[in-house]
Amino acid sequence: MNRRRFVQVLLGTSLLSSYAAQALMLEGNGDFIMAIFPGTGAKDIDSRLFADYTHPLTAALAAKVGHKVYAESYRSFSLIKNVIDNGRADLLLVPPTLAVVAMQHGYEPVVRSKDYLSGVMIKRKGETVKRIAMTGADSWPGLMGRYLLAERKLGPSSMIESVKNQEAVVFLLEQKAVQAGVLATYKANAMIATGQYEAWYPLTSTPGFTLLLHNKLMAKYAEPVSQTMLSLSAPAIDGLQTLIPATIKQFVPCGRQDYEILKKIVAAT
Repeated sequence: MNRRRFVQVLLGTSLLSSYAAQALMLEGNGDFIMAIFPGTGAKDIDSRLFADYTHPLTAALAAKVGHKVYAESYRSFSLIKNVIDNGRADLLLVPPTLAVVAMQHGYEPVVRSKDYLSGVMIKRKGETVKRIAMTGADSWPGLMGRYLLAERKLGPSSMIESVKNQEAVVFLLEQKAVQAGVLATYKANAMIATGQYEAWYPLTSTPGFTLLLHNKLMAKYAEPVSQTMLSLSAPAIDGLQTLIPATIKQFVPCGRQDYEILKKIVAAT
């Protein structure tokens, strides 16, 4: 990285640290804070690379809304929920489970990824299932896995081995510590391709990653934000796709009605 770029990254990190207490536009400071939660299947990416990958997106938004846009990365459900609960972001780009939470705390969905999220509960061939590995109930695979377990009456919740991320699900399956696991479709297919596992049950598909705007900003900024997201450049899409393991090819308009089924699943789980 050249000296100028290095200084820019340091300044950006400093600004985000200073402004993390409150969302900037909501506090009347004239800029936007966007909080991004890439999901439990995402790889760890340092702040410099995160800034590089999100720059095409934040630059496109800034040009359209007429304000600087700062992106913050969150890898903890407790941290991102604190941001949502306390209105510490103007914009959110989050998985649908968190979108449902955000709608209860003053945020409105603007656009979502065109492709729905999908997943599979897989099992080791020829084995009786006594333990099922899945991520926590806050995550999309964990929520849908728990719903499937109850809906199909596959067994008690005590069968669940709750883990931090999908890599841990794969590890437990490979170590034969569990007989089944819940994974995003692309990870499940990779396991099935080894010949040792088979698809057991598909998860209910739902809308995918969603961009939400605080309702106090909707009247003035919903349209320019929506227009930007619907016409993102290839570099902006590629940057998001690097950060987010779910398919992010294109965004489409959305509203609260798109999340009704998911809201019911959240309430039932």
